[in-house]
Amino acid sequence: METEYSIPVDDRMRGDVSAMCNLSQGIREKGRTEGRAEGRAEGREEGRAEGEAGFIVNMYKKGYTLEQIADVAGKGMKEIEAVVRKIAAPGARTPS
Repeated sequence: METEYSIPVDDRMRGDVSAMCNLSQGIREKGRTEGRAEGRAEGREEGRAEGEAGFIVNMYKKGYTLEQIADVAGKGMKEIEAVVRKIAAPGARTPS
């Protein structure tokens, strides 16, 4: 700063500048850590939802009724119907 901007720099200012740099580095690291944690949580949730959907579709393809699937999965009929419609293979029977 002294050379570039002709601002006299003493030891106190050096300490303040160092503290600010360390603070910004800490904030950046905290943001990265929080972002990674959020990303992992979202990934786990997506994986859980995909696993549940696969379970529902497998039961459906094995001939279980929507009512049976809803009972076993602990879900409502509308949610079961939505999953079956969304994921069931073309040509598979669809809920009536």
